[in-house]
Amino acid sequence: MPNKYKFHFLLLSLLITYQVFGQKPNVHHWTTKDGLPHNFLYHMIEKDNKIWIGTDDGMSVFNGKTFKTYSTKDGLQSPYVIGFNTTPSDSLYIFTWKGGIHVLNQENDSIFTYPHLQNVGANKLHRGIVHNTNIYGWQWNIGYYIDDITRKGYELKPYSKQKNGRKELFLAVNKKLPSYLIPTNYHSPISFGCYKDKVLVMGMSTQGLRLIEGTKIKGDLFKKTLGKEYISCIKETYDGGLLVGCKGKILKLSEKGKLLETYPVEKDSFVSNLYGLKNGDIVCSTNKSLNHQVGVYIDKSTKKSINLDKYVESKSSNSSIFVDSSDRIWIGTQGDGLFMVNNIDFKFIGIEDLSIPHILSINQKNDSILMFSTTNQVIEYNMNTDHLFEKLSNIRAIINKINNRTLYSYSRGSYFENKDSINIGYSKYEGENYSGLWFSEEDTIKVFDKSFNLKRAFHKFPEGKITQPKIVKAIVSDSILWVATKGALSLYEHDDNTKLTKKKVWVDEFASGERIQDILLDKPNNCIWIATNYNLHSLQLNDVFNRTIKVFDGMENVRCTKIFKDHFSQLWVGTSEGLSLISDNKLIRKYNISSGLISNYITTIFETSNNTIWIGTYQGIMSIPNRQRSTPIPPPIIKFTEEVYYSHSKFNSIKIPMEADVLEEMESLVLQYKLSESGDWIDFQYTELLNITNNTPGEYKLYIRGKTIGSNWSKADEATLIIKGYFWEHLLFKIGVMVLLIIGISYYSYLRIKTEKGKSDELQEILDSKNKAEKKLQIVRKEIAQDFHDEMGNKLASITVLADLASMKLKGKDKDTEKILNRIESQSKSLYNGTRDFIWSIDAKNDVLGIVFDHIKDFGDEFFEDLQIRFHAKKDVHQKIEKQILPHSWSLQMIFIFKEAMTNIAKYAHPEHVHFSLIQDDNIIKISITDDGKGFDIENVNLGNGIKNMKSRIKKMKNSVLDIDSQEGIGTTVSITFSHNLTSLP
Repeated sequence: MPNKYKFHFLLLSLLITYQVFGQKPNVHHWTTKDGLPHNFLYHMIEKDNKIWIGTDDGMSVFNGKTFKTYSTKDGLQSPYVIGFNTTPSDSLYIFTWKGGIHVLNQENDSIFTYPHLQNVGANKLHRGIVHNTNIYGWQWNIGYYIDDITRKGYELKPYSKQKNGRKELFLAVNKKLPSYLIPTNYHSPISFGCYKDKVLVMGMSTQGLRLIEGTKIKGDLFKKTLGKEYISCIKETYDGGLLVGCKGKILKLSEKGKLLETYPVEKDSFVSNLYGLKNGDIVCSTNKSLNHQVGVYIDKSTKKSINLDKYVESKSSNSSIFVDSSDRIWIGTQGDGLFMVNNIDFKFIGIEDLSIPHILSINQKNDSILMFSTTNQVIEYNMNTDHLFEKLSNIRAIINKINNRTLYSYSRGSYFENKDSINIGYSKYEGENYSGLWFSEEDTIKVFDKSFNLKRAFHKFPEGKITQPKIVKAIVSDSILWVATKGALSLYEHDDNTKLTKKKVWVDEFASGERIQDILLDKPNNCIWIATNYNLHSLQLNDVFNRTIKVFDGMENVRCTKIFKDHFSQLWVGTSEGLSLISDNKLIRKYNISSGLISNYITTIFETSNNTIWIGTYQGIMSIPNRQRSTPIPPPIIKFTEEVYYSHSKFNSIKIPMEADVLEEMESLVLQYKLSESGDWIDFQYTELLNITNNTPGEYKLYIRGKTIGSNWSKADEATLIIKGYFWEHLLFKIGVMVLLIIGISYYSYLRIKTEKGKSDELQEILDSKNKAEKKLQIVRKEIAQDFHDEMGNKLASITVLADLASMKLKGKDKDTEKILNRIESQSKSLYNGTRDFIWSIDAKNDVLGIVFDHIKDFGDEFFEDLQIRFHAKKDVHQKIEKQILPHSWSLQMIFIFKEAMTNIAKYAHPEHVHFSLIQDDNIIKISITDDGKGFDIENVNLGNGIKNMKSRIKKMKNSVLDIDSQEGIGTTVSITFSHNLTSLP
């Protein structure tokens, strides 16, 4: 993509993102499209980690993911559910319009009522409280009291009289009021409340907080403090004190009634709902009239208020407000559904305020001014007034703070606000020591004196596996310098002359492609933290030269971008997936857009002097108050609805009802289940029915758990799953079938073994007979060879001797006879030698490969010695191969083939050397004879009887190959090859 379009593409992407997530990141909104039965809501209450909501179409229960609705089909006498209250026994009382009071039976999840809760006086109540056995309800200018023991009801009609110098509240019980006492111009309706086991009544534009027992007024609570106040509602605080909603203000009292603080609200308005947060801030509803209500958030420190209806951008008027146990603010509306605000003290500056919301750096100018830079602006933000001021435009700068002076650094140079400049461009201030001020600029570290004159510049720092020498971060101390480039972490010592001495470099600990993004010195924990695009690492500094860099547990395979340490020594780690918080070397908390972050990709982190964490992202900048140490949020409540579930194998899948209560960071819920205690956890998407595809009959232990981005895993909930099946699927049936099958196979095997044993015995007899026959044959062959040698050999030898003697006597006398005798002697010797080889081969003991080779070798030694030709023999086979028995007649054929080859060498080749060898190559045995004589052209030579005889004899050696290779002027090779597995040969 051309560079000129990249900016427009990025801006378009951010605009699209903002349109999708245009609502504030900490605001959540639900309507009938998400499961609410109606968009007109009433009172809300928290119970069992769920939010119970009254609507114009029944009661809805929200677990953080889904809405469950109770309607007239479930026992409600009216669809208009207006109010709730709980009792110490944890029962839930439901107040409806024209339907009376109901009670939720939690054991069977049903709603019921009683006649005394349905009479005329209880039929039209807006709100109510339950105190011990007393039930008080009210609507506008009528109250109602029910004694749950006697089951009697009493109508309470409020009126006021001037008494004791003020306008006091009185109640007429089951009586009609005279017309002159009927309230006609009251500012606030009647209301009841509880404080320290006391029931209190107030409202109707009367003064004071009145105590009530049953139906009787019993005086005032905190009369000295509240006697003159027009009170409309009360709420106990976390520290045991009391918040009191009055006309135009809210009072905060101690447990003993001392006035601690006053918070103004809109003039002449009254407070109808009131909550104190754990941080001391206040949430309330204010009413200018009985028909119009506004949600308000009040900061305890500044006493400034926020209009919550505008904050959540509601399209309808406010109908109710509620704060749960985790200080989440729930806002009901008169037509726009339900809103929830999480962490309202988060502040956001995003794309609607910045031309490009990519944050580069953050710093603080003074106690009230925050400075931050984007890729094209430098902005000053007044933290007291929320005012933004563009300090610099069309500039990509880094903001540095040096000795209370602000330095802006960009590509063309660096300068202070008074326009003093430094000869360094787009740099980061890394620290100061006795040598001067240290800056990093691209691949260089520069040291300036206090007048900003350049003293030294250092280059060529180790790059590691990343061929990019840019310096990521440097840490400066009196005598030590840490330098991180993209691929290496280096430790240097420096002296008074600012000379750097390299002491150690860490490279191999980083994987290929792993890039360092940031480093931080953690003195309390005596370590260096290293953020990379793969992991978060730590390096312990004690005995640092023998230490290796280790991956921090829980931060593996996470793209880390920034590291920051706050005033609690907590480590904030920015990643591409949000924020991670480490305390006491443990990962305790994670944040992402589900927690209210403006974006998951963190670019920079900074803490201001008022203990606020400011987080830069690709989509703007936001703040998180950091006035107390962070703690993990509680895990979600994940449980099965039953202890035992039943199913059948005929179903392809099993749907198990379950509940997931996750009001905290609900969008990040992760769920897992497993089918046995030792099984592996399996991820699944949230649903009210866990879908299991296993349908094998049996009894299983089911386990389920969940977590959110900021919590640990919940305690695994356990249930039993019993899958029934057809009779042939049961284990006993399968075992029975297996037993019968084993018995059948065993019996069949027995019969086969018996039959095979008979055949084996028969075969053994045949083999024994064959072995006996072979032994007899060997004996016969040996006897024949011996007899043949003794008879024929001796006779031939005798003929030779006699012919030799006759020749000697006739020598010189009869030449013709002498020639005949010489011929007889020659033929006799030749016949004797041939007969000797035949006789030798008949003997079975000579059918051994090594013996045959040695026999031929002995012949060659004698034969070529007389011809003055050098004969060489080589044997290169395993000893086991050398002792292999050759098939019958192979020895004689080999002798004749190689004797014929030797004869041809002597007649025609005229060589200087002859090589005879026995070689094993894997499974092949090769016997060959090679000469360096004249050689011949095999294609054009007439084959004599010798070669024909060789080929004829090799045919008698089945599965063996005769090869004759010759080249003119080089020599000839005759070889026989066969498999070493001689036992497989015939």
